[in-house]
Amino acid sequence: MRGSSMTTIMDQAAALPSQLDALFAPWNRSDCPGLVVGVQRGGRPVYRRAFGMASLETACANTITTRMRIGSSSKHFLGLLVLLLQERGLLQLDNPIGLYLPELTGVNALPTLRQLLQHRGGTRCHLDLGFIGHGMLAAPEGCGLRTLLRQTGANFPPGEAMIYNNGGYHLVSLAASRVTGQPLDVLFKSHLFDPLGMSSTTLAPSDHVMTPGMASMHLPPLVDGQWRRGLFPSLEVLGEGGIVSTVDDMLTWATHLRSRNAFGAPESWAQLLQSHADGDGVSGRYGLGLMTITYRGMAIWRHPGGVVGGASEFISAVDGDLDIIILSNGAPGASPTALADRVMDIVLADRLDPPAPRPLLEDFAAWLGDYVSADTGFLYSLEPQDGALCLRIAKYATPVALILDADGSLVTGLSGIGTIRLRCEWADGQPSISLRFGGREERFHRLPAPAADETPDWAALAGRYESEESGLSATIQPQGDAAIVQFRDAWGVSDFELTAIGRSWLHMRPSSDPAAFGAVLWFPHGWSSGFVLHSARTRHLPFARAGKAGPE
Repeated sequence: MRGSSMTTIMDQAAALPSQLDALFAPWNRSDCPGLVVGVQRGGRPVYRRAFGMASLETACANTITTRMRIGSSSKHFLGLLVLLLQERGLLQLDNPIGLYLPELTGVNALPTLRQLLQHRGGTRCHLDLGFIGHGMLAAPEGCGLRTLLRQTGANFPPGEAMIYNNGGYHLVSLAASRVTGQPLDVLFKSHLFDPLGMSSTTLAPSDHVMTPGMASMHLPPLVDGQWRRGLFPSLEVLGEGGIVSTVDDMLTWATHLRSRNAFGAPESWAQLLQSHADGDGVSGRYGLGLMTITYRGMAIWRHPGGVVGGASEFISAVDGDLDIIILSNGAPGASPTALADRVMDIVLADRLDPPAPRPLLEDFAAWLGDYVSADTGFLYSLEPQDGALCLRIAKYATPVALILDADGSLVTGLSGIGTIRLRCEWADGQPSISLRFGGREERFHRLPAPAADETPDWAALAGRYESEESGLSATIQPQGDAAIVQFRDAWGVSDFELTAIGRSWLHMRPSSDPAAFGAVLWFPHGWSSGFVLHSARTRHLPFARAGKAGPE
């Protein structure tokens, strides 16, 4: 029996490379960017492959040693660094951020470091506001803090809910440097990278500065067939997503996440993974930069990463003794998150439960559409994508897949927004949804298409609007039967197309790449009044009417 079992394991191990080669075969080519993949069992690499090109410009192929951005997979590195600084008595995670950055005032000074690292601080995000205000222009060093300093509003009170927020990680990065007197790259190197021999891993705050050995990030062609260079719109990306690494270094890191024998007290490691229950008392999933979730019955740690022109996924399946890292520099049609799930399906095929049930689209056909809150103007959409029922938040570019819970409700799965639970119901003979988020339940009513007398009066909308707290201004300019809105901040401008989606609501999308972003403008007092901007990560941002449109 024992010999037969061992033979089975060896047969499975021998078959694994060919199975994974087949999974990644679509990117084994020389005319597009690609992927670098690392898989290990029991701390030993069992699959290391590179696919596609590191640079189409220089005709350089990806290799196992190619460095790539890991994006938001960087976040738990910052979480552990701050825990090590707490061990030294230099800061405390449950102190407010204003204690370490005294220039912060009002609502911005209130969240604790722990709340910011768990995305429960409630403050605005400088990257979200920056994309709205200056698009893909790289704002200079210091602009993140400058943007956050002027905010007088918030998405929610600290600790009340969870909304993914890079700005919180930016503030905690600055706090770590303040209490030590050292830049973040030095702290990462001395506390984390050097002790583990991760010589190919570094903090690279800007895509506008060359990083040796790093693949170029690639954006797909628009209309001219030419690939574009992916450049992140900031010169100061810190613990929110600035780390560059290789698959071998990341597998070394994954091994230490299990052994924990080089640094970190047991209590620090426990806090890294500790999450906070959401407002409904449901166990949370987000620790200090790592998510602890269950995938087909198996507990895993994971965090995806996204940058302009690239993406990553980091997974450690503790009980499965499996680690996965996938780095992409723009491989067309490749989702590192979905591919990492497929790797788990292949490697752990005999240990996983059946997939969680997905709601059948035909059961919810009557509820597909847009839903709004009469009180806040916030908008959710139920829509199909790739055969799955999804929830789109404030017309954001990427929808969130829904799963069917045991009680019949629909629940968001892996996402950067805390758990959203909803029920599809009938109210006064019309479809509606009862939605619970952050401990609050609210009814959203179906938004009908605008009637002929409810379509926007683009001439009345024309003019300038200002948001004092964000420092953004907006100018709406009619263009025939439609309009554009041009946002402006201290560093540039960004144009968005406007389309009507119902009485008092407009959908805004980037003019240059409509699929890249989405948000909603709500005019609660009519088309000639000011508006409120809602996006997935920026809520309730008011703009007051400033005047009729005129030359800039």
